[in-house]
Amino acid sequence: MKTTTVANQKGGVGKTTLEIHLALLAAEQGKRVLVVDLDEGDLSQFFDAIEDDDETPYLMSSQLFSDEHEGRVPRQVAPNVWLIEADVPLLDVDDMDLSVVHNLKGALKRFENDFDLCMIDTPPNLQRRMVAALVASDCVVAPFNISKFTLSRMPKLMTTIETVQDAFNPALNFLGFLPNMVNSRSPDEIDALPGLREGYGDSMFAEQIIYRPCINKSLASGNPVWVKANGSSQRVAGREMKQACNAILSKVWAA
Repeated sequence: MKTTTVANQKGGVGKTTLEIHLALLAAEQGKRVLVVDLDEGDLSQFFDAIEDDDETPYLMSSQLFSDEHEGRVPRQVAPNVWLIEADVPLLDVDDMDLSVVHNLKGALKRFENDFDLCMIDTPPNLQRRMVAALVASDCVVAPFNISKFTLSRMPKLMTTIETVQDAFNPALNFLGFLPNMVNSRSPDEIDALPGLREGYGDSMFAEQIIYRPCINKSLASGNPVWVKANGSSQRVAGREMKQACNAILSKVWAA
């Protein structure tokens, strides 16, 4: 099982949107995908809720940080996709001793032969949950939007990743920064991309995702943007999203 975290120490950069599309594309390609929501629950809410009469002991994210995960199972939420859902007690993890960051890796280890890919969504700041995800992961990818505040956080994320590599997980592979939610009508954003790619070199993907309202509209209807594409904008968005996700997944399988 390849474990991959989607992370950025800045909110509003499209982490959850990217993770949903990565998971669903990998599932379409026949991979068994485990999705772990360590954020505030937006990822979990994309999938249907547990039915009222379902008494299965499903595994919740907070239980990955304690012994309560034993005997509990992820919930299948789509073909080839299983979810470990965010719950309210998950927020308490950030107040625990730093040693808790090692628990996630051990809890996920029992699924290593059950899934091909594990995708972890993280909160937008440096807390126990983010560190735990990086400690447990083989790879990390960082979507970003082009704004003054986000760009200033990119070096901080690199420092965080390097610190985790040095202290906890030397095998962690940084796949790169992915330009996301790019405003194609903004000359400043378009003009900034070549300089960013030159500055970050191989640490930045050649692909980019242009902001289009149809992406969020598709997610609201429960689909990735390439499904039931109506109109040229959505078809272009679907091709663009698939191209970016395939580039990321190719690096994941090669890591």
